[in-house]
Amino acid sequence: MNFKSYYILISILLITLSCNNNGNSKTSNENTSSENLSGKYHFLEDTGTQIYLPEAFERYSLTRYQRLLDSLTTKKEYEIETERLQSLNKMDGSLYIYYNKENGSTFTINTRPYFAFTKDDAPQLLGLINENNNKVKQNSDAQFTKITAKYGGDKKQQLFKAVYKVSGKSMKNDVYNTSYIISSKGQTVFIQLSTINEMNFDPYLDKIILK
Repeated sequence: MNFKSYYILISILLITLSCNNNGNSKTSNENTSSENLSGKYHFLEDTGTQIYLPEAFERYSLTRYQRLLDSLTTKKEYEIETERLQSLNKMDGSLYIYYNKENGSTFTINTRPYFAFTKDDAPQLLGLINENNNKVKQNSDAQFTKITAKYGGDKKQQLFKAVYKVSGKSMKNDVYNTSYIISSKGQTVFIQLSTINEMNFDPYLDKIILK
């Protein structure tokens, strides 16, 4: 895997801010079987990928989501998230944004040119994450606490997952950022979930359909 080629992408995937002014989010980290999940599929036009999300998630255009950010976040938060989204939007592939107005959670997915990676690559991916987090801390009061980082897969499918808690005095709420990189069937997707509370989203990812 060419890490230099994907350094910027991995970096910008790790800073996202939840649009929730209310700390009483309903999200949880309960373990839920993928067979019993309440939700619906969303179709990604450029690749035919189908993602399964909770019912409350609604697709947003970049412009509409930026207007939402402007109304709910601080000036600094807005600047950070807008820069991240613009960078994602300029990359090869397509960016899709979904927002849950019930709890302020944001789900983004980028379709990308395919690349495979192995378990041996996971420490390097984590190293890039930590390096980027340290750079962010130099220009803000953000503090990053790693919750988990893991690799799973084989020659046909690979998944890397990292969860960080992001906190800071300038932020309205602490945020849990869950990032996934999934490669399978000649496709690669980059996913990030931002929530006020830690949430186990793996069962929803288990239902993703890559074609």
